[in-house]
Amino acid sequence: MRVLACTLAALALAPLWAEGLHTGVSPEVVAENAEPGPEIFRIRVHNTAGGLIEVSRDGGMQWLEAGHVTTPATAVNPAGYTASQWAQDSAMAASAANALHVKIANHPETGRGIVFSLVPAGIAVGAAQGRGSSSIATDIAGGEGIFGGGLAPQVNSPVAIERDGLQPLPADYVPSDGDRIVIRVLEPPRRIAWLGFDNSFGGLITAHYPGGEEKIIGTVLRPVVGIGRFEGTRDAAPGRIRANHPGVIDISTSPYGQIGGFQIVPSGHADSPEVTYIRTGTQWMVVGPLTATAPSWEGVAPLFSGYLSPSYRPDDLSHEDWMRRLLSRAQVQVRFAGEEWELMPRIVIDPTAPADVDTEDRGRSGLWRVHGSLDAHTPLIGDAHTALAGVSHIRILLPRAEYWPEPIEGAIW
Repeated sequence: MRVLACTLAALALAPLWAEGLHTGVSPEVVAENAEPGPEIFRIRVHNTAGGLIEVSRDGGMQWLEAGHVTTPATAVNPAGYTASQWAQDSAMAASAANALHVKIANHPETGRGIVFSLVPAGIAVGAAQGRGSSSIATDIAGGEGIFGGGLAPQVNSPVAIERDGLQPLPADYVPSDGDRIVIRVLEPPRRIAWLGFDNSFGGLITAHYPGGEEKIIGTVLRPVVGIGRFEGTRDAAPGRIRANHPGVIDISTSPYGQIGGFQIVPSGHADSPEVTYIRTGTQWMVVGPLTATAPSWEGVAPLFSGYLSPSYRPDDLSHEDWMRRLLSRAQVQVRFAGEEWELMPRIVIDPTAPADVDTEDRGRSGLWRVHGSLDAHTPLIGDAHTALAGVSHIRILLPRAEYWPEPIEGAIW
């Protein structure tokens, strides 16, 4: 009863907290939040059983099959997850290896995002759980195609319905069987080569551009030291982005099929009454603008809008064009104090791992199985809280090339 009471209290306080939260673009990231550039590609979803999911890079002249709808959405979720309120209307509210969430508008009474989702084949996890008819179920595997296989949209990619051309979703939109939904992925207003994080209290956040320019854009308010059991990391590889939404960058440390990772969150969201655990957990890096008086970054580029999305295929190296494929993927690297950049350590939460396992290597050359329960209601113990101790810097390498699959007869990308 006490847990239920605390949960209800948090939900009651959430609208009041959100009203007092000052979010927006700080001076250092104005250029990254300008109008986006031309369309890179678009995704079209025919919301009916057996309907095609297609992608096009020429404005819809030619289409490439990416999958099918197995069950259409015929409803919305009027109480979306907290961070959905900071996405733009008629736009992507989250891009993840285990779900895509579309925001229609904010609820006029609660302020929460009104959303519907697209989910991969299998059991829904995360914010898509238990949403039934507000989710478009697909036959695409998690981490593939539009769910992170190179065809995923970005946060705030515009979403439209195909009716006499493309029309923004009206505030009262409810998906209907037969609707054609189009997501347009756009060029960011300014290219970024990589984003760097000094993983220390007061550490600087820097943007590095293709021409060599470097700019300080923000501050690390609390470093990340541990790893958590973020369920969607089952569909992402180590050092890959599992999800991005207006309040999180979720990064995997675990191989496919296993759980482990950490998150980067903006300071305002970290104080949400619904995620109070972030304040004391070591699995979250909390970030913000350079000055305390500047607005918090929820839904703000380049970290929480317009630039990041899951993108990786484990078979990239087996193709003749492997180099271009790899360069088209985002990757997260780390640096230990006094050392060079290296690949993300491979660390998983594993209830069968011995509690006294040797931690000297810390996942840098092999898989480190950290003992811990996968039950979200059971507190993590021991090494899970310090698995990333010693990581002094983190960087996100953004794609350096574009890749588009060649159409092959009968193949589904």
